[in-house]
Parts: sequence; structure tokens; C-alpha cells
Amino acid sequence: MHDKFGTGFSIVRGDIGGNIDRLAAAQTKDARYTTLFAIITDEVKRGEQEGGQSDTNALLWLKRATEFILLLLKRLHDDREVTLSAAASEVYYQTLNNYHTWYTSAAFTVVLKFVPSRETFFAALGTPGEQLMQDLQTLFDSFEPLLQDIQKFLADHNLDFQAKV
Repeated sequence: MHDKFGTGFSIVRGDIGGNIDRLAAAQTKDARYTTLFAIITDEVKRGEQEGGQSDTNALLWLKRATEFILLLLKRLHDDREVTLSAAASEVYYQTLNNYHTWYTSAAFTVVLKFVPSRETFFAALGTPGEQLMQDLQTLFDSFEPLLQDIQKFLADHNLDFQAKV
């Protein structure tokens, strides 16, 4: 779905894909890694959880990006009049902006100006009207508990790093 946000989000798409690839590669290294939490727990035991190349960082940023996308879709779902650009900007400042330097924030603000219209975005999803709204609600109901579990794990282990990128 993230490619439906327009070409400006290609960097975000690449970042999300890189984090998924990093975690998938870590999972294939050891048969004990049946959950993301097992991967991160072992990384913490080795003292390797910090830094931009850690699996912990990959999970943290994957969670943040997923939160952004989920909250954006929820905003569009709940307010049928808000534009995609306005919703994306609002949600960005509620979520990802907290972890971005002024430079990254400025770049992201520019990207937000190039998202497609709400109508074009929803048309690209291919599901019409109320069925799409029902599908989005199913998505929210499925993903919100997973994100809460990840956030709780990260917080319980002091892994919700606040460093800005």
C-alpha cells in the first residue's frame, strides 16, 4: 500500500523494505528466532542493540513507520473530507517528526507536498467506497494490537531509543 502514496515516498518505502530485509536476514541465522522478540533479546544479550545497523533499530523504525501509515489511514477513514496531504502532515507531526532532525523534518515536509489527492490514492487501492472503509477497519483491528505489543516490548526493555536521525 505504501507505493500508493506517490513517488515522494520512495525513500520511506526503501527504508521500510530495508528494515524488513534486516529482520528477515536475522531470522534466518538461527532456528531459535521464531519471533522478532527472540532476535532482539539475543541482540541485547550481546550488547549490540544500539546503532543504526542493529536489528533493534530496524524493529523500532519499522514500528514507527507502520504507526505513521496506520494512523494516516485511520485519519483518512475517520474524516472523509480531509485531504491526503493534510492528513499526512498532521500525522507526521504527531509521530515521526519526534525522531527527526530539522533537516530530515524539512525534507519530509517537502515530500508531503507531493502526495496524490485523496481520490487518486483511494482509487489506486482498487476497492470502492464502503468496502474499502470496512477493509481499513479490519486492518486497524489487526495491526493496532501488534503495534501495542511491539511498543510494550521495546519500552519494557528500554529500547525505544529517542535519538534523532
